[in-house]
Amino acid sequence: MRGVIAAGAPTTAEAGARILERGGNAVDAAVAACFATAVGEPTLTSLAGGGMILYRDGHSGEAVVCDCFADVPRTPAADVAGLDFRAVDLDFGPTTQRFYIGRGSAAVPGVIPGLCTALERWGSLPLGEVVRPACEMLREGRPLGPYQGRAAKLLDPILTHSAAGRRIFAPHGRIIAAGDRFRLPELADTLEAMARQGWQEHYRQAMVPAMLAQFGPAHGGLLTPADLDGYQIVFREPLELSYRQIQVLTVPPPHIGGSMICLMLGLLAQERLGSLPLQGTAHALRLCCAMQVADEARTEAARALVGRSFEGWHRRFAELVAAGSLGAAPSPGGPGSTTHVSAIDAAGTACAVTFSYGEGNGYFIGDTGIAMNNLMGEEDLHPAGFGRAPGGTRLATMMAPTLLVEGDGSVTAMGTGGANRIRSAIVQVVSLLCDFGLGPEPAVAAPRVHFEKGELNAEMFGRDDGGASLAALGAAKLVRFDEPNLFFGGVHLVRRAPDGTLSGAGDPRRGGVCRVVE
Repeated sequence: MRGVIAAGAPTTAEAGARILERGGNAVDAAVAACFATAVGEPTLTSLAGGGMILYRDGHSGEAVVCDCFADVPRTPAADVAGLDFRAVDLDFGPTTQRFYIGRGSAAVPGVIPGLCTALERWGSLPLGEVVRPACEMLREGRPLGPYQGRAAKLLDPILTHSAAGRRIFAPHGRIIAAGDRFRLPELADTLEAMARQGWQEHYRQAMVPAMLAQFGPAHGGLLTPADLDGYQIVFREPLELSYRQIQVLTVPPPHIGGSMICLMLGLLAQERLGSLPLQGTAHALRLCCAMQVADEARTEAARALVGRSFEGWHRRFAELVAAGSLGAAPSPGGPGSTTHVSAIDAAGTACAVTFSYGEGNGYFIGDTGIAMNNLMGEEDLHPAGFGRAPGGTRLATMMAPTLLVEGDGSVTAMGTGGANRIRSAIVQVVSLLCDFGLGPEPAVAAPRVHFEKGELNAEMFGRDDGGASLAALGAAKLVRFDEPNLFFGGVHLVRRAPDGTLSGAGDPRRGGVCRVVE
């Protein structure tokens, strides 16, 4: 077998699989798949967003996080006369959620520098070969999948905000829908020019001027030459935790998702979860209590993992479990427009990539075919309020691509979109794999819960008691989902067993697909 890849759409996975078939490694395949999200998952992410890449070498075991998330522009929003920063309400059915778009919502993007840098450092194929599958698909077009169709309908007010957006996403006078063929040949031109000229040269000569021309202070935006020239990829040592004697590797501070995952797993490690009835009251209670403690410890989650600080949070966890019920005030949340790609090759090298553009800010970068992010308008990324993050610093993200390394040589790579549900989705899948011995597909497909600030969101399918055990927990608000729902993320997971067998699962909640290449 040459490798395995899991991603959020058949087209995305196909691009990575083609690269594995040509002899590329896991990084080549993951990067190819990420470029192909532009046609396979065009409403969920963009090459002008921010991301996180977790890499592990199959021979040496070296693991590195490539942080290519977005920077805060140096220009204070208060200094921009006529700042283009406007609210838009999206209809999620049972609730609406407000987002902020416009030129002033663009943060300094990092996805293209991150993907290309990772490819140069760890890949085995040239950029031109890696982007070829995406370019062919962008020119030929691919049918939009059901999940993408639903996402397009939801994001219609943003996708069609500008003339360029209407031309791309509503070419027939209506928003694209499932089954429509989506094409974006101008992006294929951009990717081919990057490969031909060298990505750094093309980025500096074509992309940067176009971003400044549209998203600078003179046009209601925040970006300046200093922001784009000063952007740096940061390589970080992964955060590490032992859970059931399995090494867990994830994203370290200053980002918060990985720290919260490790804190939850550290709390759950004290419990004999595997002896509890799966999906029962006692099981759900412990998951929810761990989520509540991690939320309470959010600002110091990394420090909470060690010494006396961890002991204090463990006591808090024990108190909540002993109380046997949940409480506090509800806090709704939307689905989070983020996607993930996981790949492992025959040598055991693993690459997990999560990236997002928020919901997009309604505009495209010149004639590149690349939608600009609205990460300065994402409330989850600005807990202290808009305009308070220091200029020139990294935004802190919940993204947390994660690896599991077992003593027998097994390696599992996973990650998910889903905003504040990223941490809870990953913890539940890790627990199902490690505590209950489930395989990739049942672990990913199992019903999930997410508890935060008194609101218990829960998938009810597959529960023998119809959800009575969850109702008994006494949350301030119980939100029932009768079917698998995109709210709970999309965990795309791949695994290499000690004998070299490859497997995985794409999360059906977000149109996930897994491809094993022999």
